[in-house]
Amino acid sequence: MSSAKGKGPVRLFLHGQWIYLLHICGLLAPGQKIPVFASHQVEAQPLDNWAEEDLERMIEEGHRQLDRQLSDLEEIRGRAQWLFTVGAAVTAALGGAFRTVGPTNPALWLVAFIVLSYGVAGAAAITTVRADFATIDTAKLSQSTPPILKSLATSYSRMLRIGEDTVATRLTVFRQAVFVVVIGGYLGLVAVLLHG
Repeated sequence: MSSAKGKGPVRLFLHGQWIYLLHICGLLAPGQKIPVFASHQVEAQPLDNWAEEDLERMIEEGHRQLDRQLSDLEEIRGRAQWLFTVGAAVTAALGGAFRTVGPTNPALWLVAFIVLSYGVAGAAAITTVRADFATIDTAKLSQSTPPILKSLATSYSRMLRIGEDTVATRLTVFRQAVFVVVIGGYLGLVAVLLHG
């Protein structure tokens, strides 16, 4: 995706909503690549003048960064599973209350139900939609011509941007899903209290 530089607040907001919607659509298209925010803006530089020990350090740091990315993704997925469970329960309770009381003005109930469902779908997307990360394919690495230390370090310096963008996007989608579920929950509460 293109950089967010130069975009006004309204365009940034709409772009964020578009990414959120695409993640929800990803529930219907398993395995498809989903666009992400271009949050990692630092370009990798050439490693031509690096000493061997510096290249080894770059590879070690690449391992650590990839491990952290995967750990962050799992943490976000865990939170999203919790949000999905709570949001689905609130949505079911609202639907049950609607059926039980049979309100004369169902518009607010319907809006609350739709908003809650949209938030729950966002939480479900975080846990199930394809997450892209770049890794070193050892079979391809075995086909390289030695010495491979420099090419391996260069690969690490370039490839981890994909994971950074993926994690940042999932965190943003999670925040949006929380916001949407909270708004839907409050709308449902208002609908119940007004019927009271």
